[in-house]
Amino acid sequence: MTASADSFFLPVGDGHALAVQLAGNPAGEPVLALHGGPGSGCSPRLLSLYDATRQRIVAFDQRGAGRSQPAGETRANTTAHLIADIERLRRHLGIGRWRVTGGSWGAALALAYAIAHRPAVTGLVLRSSFVPGMGNVRGFFQGLATVCPAAWQALAASVAEGERGDLLAALAHRLNGHDAAAAGAAALAWARYEAAVAEPAAPPLPEPPPVELDRLVARYRVQAHYLRAGCFLDEAAFLADCGGLAGLPVTLIHGRDDRVCPPANAERLHAAIPGSRLVWIDDCGHAAFHPAMAAAWRAALAGPADAP
Repeated sequence: MTASADSFFLPVGDGHALAVQLAGNPAGEPVLALHGGPGSGCSPRLLSLYDATRQRIVAFDQRGAGRSQPAGETRANTTAHLIADIERLRRHLGIGRWRVTGGSWGAALALAYAIAHRPAVTGLVLRSSFVPGMGNVRGFFQGLATVCPAAWQALAASVAEGERGDLLAALAHRLNGHDAAAAGAAALAWARYEAAVAEPAAPPLPEPPPVELDRLVARYRVQAHYLRAGCFLDEAAFLADCGGLAGLPVTLIHGRDDRVCPPANAERLHAAIPGSRLVWIDDCGHAAFHPAMAAAWRAALAGPADAP
């Protein structure tokens, strides 16, 4: 069977339409790819991590993200909405069961979906998992001040001194305000901070063209909306519900040096999901395309998903 690709928009109600991309072998194993963020959107590079000859790859931009419309929209945009969207997409495509994959926020969303719709899931492959809850969120925005001081100070410098005790709130205020220049500056400061924490050795992000800056504003407006709400999931309940996934093939892949989603996240999920497999990647942070991370990801996807 030759590989094929297609794309379309799926209306999901509340004025939202999801940008969906299909790739790979139409007769292959159905695999759902969930992007991170929240708000980041899918990219062609993300799809390169899958086997187009063997898998039917389904990817979509979540509400308000990427090419989905309206871009940056936070109304009617919660984790419960996204879970319902995923199930609507599965039914729309006539897929009985599929393997669900995701990285960072996409990993948390994959787990939340599997908890809600376990009969539709054959297995989970998760990378650099995010665990919802305000502790992780505050750790990223405030707790890294002494771990990544230069990156944190650059982010803090983007807001007034009196606002630095809650950087997320200060950034969200600018991203949702009427001052386009302030929103763009907040989005760029956030993007540079995230990049510096995820890949400290990488060069700083350059000044983006206006169109790309608009995309960054939309992306971080959605992300701020989710993070300020703890991603609309209760941390304790989420971890407890993960216990119900016992028996489902679950692979957790995590970099030992991840500062965006700390390694403790993977340890907690591994402990919460009986029978899950945890794969550590040495000398790796949050980068999805680190050679060892990508190799472990492809190896996990190459194995069968044979949940009962």
